[in-house]
Amino acid sequence: MPELPEVEVVCRGLRGYVSGKRIQGVGLSGKALRTFSGQMRALPIAGQAILGITRRAKNLVFTLEDWWLVVHLGMSGQLLWLAKDAPRPAHSHVWLSFDEGQLVYNDPRRFGDLRIARREADSATLPETLLGQAAQGCEPLDYGFDGPWLYAASRDVRQAIKPWLMRGDLVVGVGNIYASEALFRAGIHPARAAGRISAIRCAALAQSIRDVLSEAIAGGGSSLRDFVSADGRAGHFAADHRVYGRQGAPCRVCGAPIRRRVQAQRATYFCAACQR
Repeated sequence: MPELPEVEVVCRGLRGYVSGKRIQGVGLSGKALRTFSGQMRALPIAGQAILGITRRAKNLVFTLEDWWLVVHLGMSGQLLWLAKDAPRPAHSHVWLSFDEGQLVYNDPRRFGDLRIARREADSATLPETLLGQAAQGCEPLDYGFDGPWLYAASRDVRQAIKPWLMRGDLVVGVGNIYASEALFRAGIHPARAAGRISAIRCAALAQSIRDVLSEAIAGGGSSLRDFVSADGRAGHFAADHRVYGRQGAPCRVCGAPIRRRVQAQRATYFCAACQR
């Protein structure tokens, strides 16, 4: 699943293509997504100008003249900028036409989603209903996310730190890959209870989360299966993973074999020697 860095890479890439441009037409495959019906009446945005694109958690937020349009890429979704006459991928479900090209949402599994809401004139406040639990969580790249915040939020929490970081209603966008990577950098075992991590180690973890997310964005994201940027390029940060996907390989710090365990139905990778 695309995580915060991958969504941020797509967001930044799309700005140069569609910000300030007017949607000339809308096309749909007719197939439903997670909640989006796939019907034309559910996407009345033809003729609207795109005023801006931002990211909130793992959501792409398009600000139109009269609407908010939120796109979640799900497990295999892609937002691709293509030439106007370029053939669309086989699993294209939504495409927006512009004078200069087309923006295509491609999703083989259809686990992604589109949500839309009326936007009041000059409103900059996105309805929380469009974001779900992501509306409540703290953005890990914002100034408010730091060691003291993480320490205060985790007090008395008995849940293991790794799945706790991935809940989404507390810290947004720290998915499976980057939770494993950040915990390794901070030297914290993924099964340790969140409430048993000291203030000093919470500070180290908060900084590790910020560092690994920022480095992943700079590296174009992690392309493990389906992820590509808006112009179709794969990210190369996966080559810099220190633990994720490296089961049995030697730790790049101590040489011990990287281990894998399942937490909350997700694979966790860690070094038992470096992470206590």
